Amino acid sequence: MKKLLILLLSIYLIGCQSNIIETTIKSSEIKDAINGEVQDIEFETNFSLMAELDETTKIELEKIESISSKYIDIEDFDVTEDDYFGISIDVEGEIPLLYSSNGSIPSSVLTPWVLLISDNTDKGALSSFKYKLEFIASPTFNAFAGELQNVNMMIGLEQFQPVKFKLRNKDDSIFNIFTGAVEGSGDSHATFESAVEDKISLTMKGGIYDKTNQVIFFNID
Repeated sequence: MKKLLILLLSIYLIGCQSNIIETTIKSSEIKDAINGEVQDIEFETNFSLMAELDETTKIELEKIESISSKYIDIEDFDVTEDDYFGISIDVEGEIPLLYSSNGSIPSSVLTPWVLLISDNTDKGALSSFKYKLEFIASPTFNAFAGELQNVNMMIGLEQFQPVKFKLRNKDDSIFNIFTGAVEGSGDSHATFESAVEDKISLTMKGGIYDKTNQVIFFNID
């Protein structure tokens, strides 16, 4: 998969302040993924490091990039010195969106995270939703994180990341969603159910999302 630059999120030194990962997913891309076509979904983020951009830091960042290139195709990232936080890093890239009926991630996937669509097997009220979408670590995450930690013991790559999903319906799909613990349109919701008629933004961070991945249940036709 191309251009996944999430590699630097929450990985470097005590005091690292990572911001939310923003992704935009179109209804047409969801349909194509369900039909077996892996999609590359763009994301962007920014985070700050409480560190100086000295020679040691530059060398370690180069090593991180080299290790990451074994797992992903890196495009670029912008590192600047910040007057308030030390180092600021702006990141843009892509993350794969794929479908697996039973929720398994193929061993051929090398990226540390994926956007995974699977069949919903939950019972009760959620059984009316056919699919679920998750932002989830892949089987290669531990190997990737371990190699990064070999560069510097202070590196602590987080498996669970804050995410903002921007869902777009531009092909007149019948697209209905349900999720919990989410911020949308400036309000916080314990549960949230809606039709995606044009666009909806869902922010899922902190609290339970420090310990588990985000899940959106949905139907689409």
